[in-house]
Amino acid sequence: MKNRRSPEGEWKRLRPDAEHALQMLLSEIPSHATPQSLFEAYTYAKDIAARAMQSRMLGDLPAQNKQFELLRGKIKQEMDSRYKELVPPNLLRIPYSGKTHEHLFSLLQKNLAQPVQAAMLRIVTADNVHTERRARELRELGLDVHWYDIEEISVYELRSLNIDFEMIPAIIRNNARKNKSMTKEQKQLILRKAGIPEK
Repeated sequence: MKNRRSPEGEWKRLRPDAEHALQMLLSEIPSHATPQSLFEAYTYAKDIAARAMQSRMLGDLPAQNKQFELLRGKIKQEMDSRYKELVPPNLLRIPYSGKTHEHLFSLLQKNLAQPVQAAMLRIVTADNVHTERRARELRELGLDVHWYDIEEISVYELRSLNIDFEMIPAIIRNNARKNKSMTKEQKQLILRKAGIPEK
């Protein structure tokens, strides 16, 4: 299997190409370039610059965020203490364990109690469509994530490392909804016995 480059290595590889692409774009703007050539220069510069910037920003984040793992572990521990005798193990799982959510948490944690522009989050994930939804999903875990606008700019903020354990019933309910191996009646019975509202 081919080894993946580290973010630092990827940044060093992409930086010269990004510089060249941006210089080419700048040279096209004041000239009598055709719309097609200007478009091609723009799309190439946009793509290579986005990948370079993502690598640069990931290089400032931990490869493995132990605080993210610790908080998830605390949520799991609290979930088990409340519901282990009432809910099947397959519904007692903590979602959002992938690298995307971890990178978003790392960026917010790096700027703890400070607003982070949504545009920065999108650079880290290289995703202009789903990034903000994934950032909000951290709130579903009970993490202290907030989002609001500053002068019409969307920002996200991790205000503390506190956990709202009252989000746990919603996690279990969502796990039940996504479960394909149980009937609706079985899910309703489990939630009712656990004292978890269906909505």
